[in-house]
Amino acid sequence: MRPVKDVFDEWSKAGRGDDMAKRHWPRVKQAFSRISPSAGNYLEIGVGNGYAISYIATHQFSGGKCYGIDVSGEMVRYCRENLAHLDHVTIEHADFLLWRPPKPKLFDIVFSMEVFYYFHDIQAGLDKAFSIIASGGQLWVLVNFYIENAISHDWPRRLGTPMQLWSQADYKKGFEKSGFADVNQQLLTDKNAEDGITLCTVGKKPSV
Repeated sequence: MRPVKDVFDEWSKAGRGDDMAKRHWPRVKQAFSRISPSAGNYLEIGVGNGYAISYIATHQFSGGKCYGIDVSGEMVRYCRENLAHLDHVTIEHADFLLWRPPKPKLFDIVFSMEVFYYFHDIQAGLDKAFSIIASGGQLWVLVNFYIENAISHDWPRRLGTPMQLWSQADYKKGFEKSGFADVNQQLLTDKNAEDGITLCTVGKKPSV
């Protein structure tokens, strides 16, 4: 088994970041349609080639500040090149569980697509996200690798990298354990998707 950063470095060099973006976009766009415009702070975990953060930065957060991080140095390099024209976007090479956000930044939206199951401890990732979200802010976690989506179960073997397999109920309980309220889940579909149905879990940090 190899580190996930090595997998994505390899994919980026092979040009697979763009293919991945095309596959994910129809479902990410469905999620984004539910995010209200804001002049606050947005964080994306696992930016890939930058397709999603580019959209959110030019639409819902055009008047705010957008941050993106990725564990793959190659993905970060490619993303920075793609987003160089957006001066309110900052992209960093970092492991989210170890990353320290710019002080005193708290985020109104933290978003990820196909990331959390790569963490060695999903609950630690949810706890970390809760700690950096502003009062009333939201965490959005989209995954295709989960128990109910059987088509995904052989991904760790195929990719040769560790993944943590949770159920739909596990994600809901994990959000609630971290302190999120109003946790809701939606299944996002795309008729052309070959990786099954995307589980979208959203939780809100209670207002103080």
